[in-house]
Formats: sequence, C-alpha cells, structure tokens
Amino acid sequence: MTWKTSLLILFTAVMVAFVPLSAYAAVDDGNLKKITSDGQYEIGMTWQPAGPIEPGIDYLFNFEVREGMTQKSIDDASFNFDIIKDGIVTDSASTNTGIITKTISFENPGIVNLMLTDVNSSTQQVDFTMPVGTETQTKDGISFAKKNYNAEPKIFFCGSAKDLETCLKKEVKGDVGWWGKVTIMIYAPGWNTDSDKRDSIGHTAESALTITSRTGAGNFELDYCNDQATGGDSKGLIETDPNSGVFYGRLKLAASDHDMTNDGLLNTKLGTGGVGSKCDNSPFDTYGKIDTGRDGGVTVNWEYNPEDNKVVTKSFTYGWSTATLKFLEDEYPLDSRTKVEFKLKEKDLGDMPKNKIDLNFKVWSDSDMAGILVESTQDGNWKQKKPYYFYIQDYDESNGRNLYAQEGDTLYVEYVDTTLPRVGANGELNSKSDTLDIIATTSVVTGYPYVTLR
Repeated sequence: MTWKTSLLILFTAVMVAFVPLSAYAAVDDGNLKKITSDGQYEIGMTWQPAGPIEPGIDYLFNFEVREGMTQKSIDDASFNFDIIKDGIVTDSASTNTGIITKTISFENPGIVNLMLTDVNSSTQQVDFTMPVGTETQTKDGISFAKKNYNAEPKIFFCGSAKDLETCLKKEVKGDVGWWGKVTIMIYAPGWNTDSDKRDSIGHTAESALTITSRTGAGNFELDYCNDQATGGDSKGLIETDPNSGVFYGRLKLAASDHDMTNDGLLNTKLGTGGVGSKCDNSPFDTYGKIDTGRDGGVTVNWEYNPEDNKVVTKSFTYGWSTATLKFLEDEYPLDSRTKVEFKLKEKDLGDMPKNKIDLNFKVWSDSDMAGILVESTQDGNWKQKKPYYFYIQDYDESNGRNLYAQEGDTLYVEYVDTTLPRVGANGELNSKSDTLDIIATTSVVTGYPYVTLR
C-alpha cells in the first residue's frame, strides 16, 4: 500500500473529551508519542525500520492507546482504521484490542499526516505530521536528525502467534517457563522475495539462524534447520503469509530431567532424551527443540548479511517460579453435596502432557484428616486450563471425589512445588532439590439460612 504526500489514518480509541496534545520522544528513533495535556491518555506510534521515513520502503507501524499516568495499555479500546487518500477512503479495518499494526510505504517525498479522529463515536482529532524523504521538518516543528540508521531486521519473542500483530500483544516480558514453546518472529521485509509464496530465512550455512541455550549445566546449540536434502519440511523460519515480510517458527524449550513428583527418581524424561538439541519437522508446529535447565537464557542469532558479517540477535530468559494455589471461594455451604473448586498456577509445568508427570493434590478437612486425592489429570485438566474440584458431604465417609466435612470445618488442599527459583520471594536460597508444600484453605458454612420468626 502506498501514499504520495499525505495520508490520514483514522481510528477510534477510549477517551473522554478532546484536549490539546503535545509530542515527546525522539522521532528519529522510530518512536513518537502524544499525550493529552491533563495526562489522562497517551497515544504511542512506533515504526520499523527506525529512523527517517524514506520513499519506497515498507515500514511496520504500530499504534497503541495507553493510560497517560501509568502508561498501561487499554485493552478494550475499539479502533476503526481508515486510510484516506485525496479525500477518499482507500482501506478500512477495525479492532477492539487497543493496538493496530499496519505495513505502510510512501511513494514520494513530502509531508505525511497520520491522524486519529472520531474517538469513541465523538469528534476527536490527534494529528501526527511527519516528513518523508527530502522534507526535513513539519509545520509543527517535528524534524529528523540527519545521521545513519541501522535498518536491520528485528526479532520478537511471544506466545502462540501466526502474525506480528498477535505476537506484539503476546510479546515475552520477563522469564518464561523452562518447558514449553516460544514463538520466534523476525520482521525482515527485505527478504520477501516472492510476493506469491511464503519465503523462508535462516536455513543455509551462508545465512544461518542459530540458537543457543545457556543453563547451569552448560550451553546447548541448535544449528540452522534445513532437512530438504532428506525430504523433510524444515526450511528455517517461514513467512507468516505470502508478501508479509514477517518470518516465524515455534521453538520448544525441552527442559531437562528432574524429580517433578518428589519420589526421589528422575523419571519424568524431560529434555531431548540424550539426542541433543535438534530441528523438527515443521516451523508451524515445532521449528526445533533445545534443552533448558533450572534457569538461564536463550539467544537467537541470524546472519542476515554474510557479505558484511551483519547479524541480528536477541535473547530471552527462563527460570523456575513458585506456584500459587487457591480455592475459588472463601467459604462453601454444606448443603447436600457441594462442589468445591480450586485453581493451580504453575508456570514450570507449562503445557506438559500427562505422560510426563504424575501429580496429585491432597485434600482434607478438619473432620477427615486423611482426606482424598485429586489427580492433576482430572477430566483431562493436566494443562491447568480449568479449576480442579471435589465435593463435600456430611452424611457419608470420604470416597472417590467426595470429602467428608462438617459445618465450621476448614478445608485444605496441598501441592508440593519441586521447581523452586534459585532465590525465593524473601531472598532465601533454594537448592535444585528443595521442595515447598503449598497449602490453600477455605471454610465450610451452613447451607441452610436461619429464619427469624417475629
């Protein structure tokens, strides 16, 4: 999509009333923000490659609405996105996530207007005016410093995503779990060589994409993935769509063997089973696998310009964390057979399949200290997507999913965390073999309301 000298980008965002806006941050860094004078809202605009806008180059623009004081994203903002050229709407889109991402190129030098208007069905206007090409300054004083800029490809890490807009919403921030999948996404429009098919990158020795995992036990290396010679499907990172210029693959953090069940045995068979880090058969499902330990980091390198030894690199960290366990309610009525629910949040398990680990929760009451066991695979819930549950009753002894309890009892559920971080929440040092008994409680109350007769 191209523009000549002017462009209007229209969309809606959450605001109360229009007030004058002031610009800050360096335009030449590919990052421009405007904030309302009362500080209530902030509009952020970024673009890649960073630097002055030149004609004929595809730029990835990202717009986001945040709270002015906290800079927190407004996730429920609704956007109507229209592109107007010479007074005519040439393209339209909409979103309700508070973010919109577009690839834009500009055909000729000139002054370009990026405008937010019609805010939340009311008349609003926020104007980004930018110089393109030989233009150096806009009427409101925004200008670029004339210097050399690095227009190298850019790497993103995120959760499950098949396009860059989704990846930006799920971008990795802080440690990820040591087991599970991370999406590698590279914005590299210059490698979109065929607009009619999905191109690929990083699959040759001359322009290799390599991955390194750093663990306490040493480093693990995943070389570039290309098994075309053996008839496989692995061809490096694959373009998300034809003509997108964005490439991606799903990297599996394979972890390493550990006593997850606290029975003294290394029986979980995590990691690559001694095979070592390896490429897999499909970037869409699993691009490759790499061993990870208790904590460390993963670095992705792509030599995108071997003639000049140009490499783009980015890292993320991973590590064990302390689980949380809680009942969904502070109290449950004892009325015939009541369903009691609790939720586990344990990042270290990731989406670990049931055949990798055999965990149970111990559940008991003041009236039955022996209690019952609730399996972590209950109703196929080994991925912790739903609450676990059991029933309380006062007319029969505990059995199956039924726990004997009486009015006034405290109910208990216990989870043994065997993957504790090296440094705990209170600064305590944990060894790899340390465990923590995590217990949540709730109360049993009468199920029959009292009635006062007058």
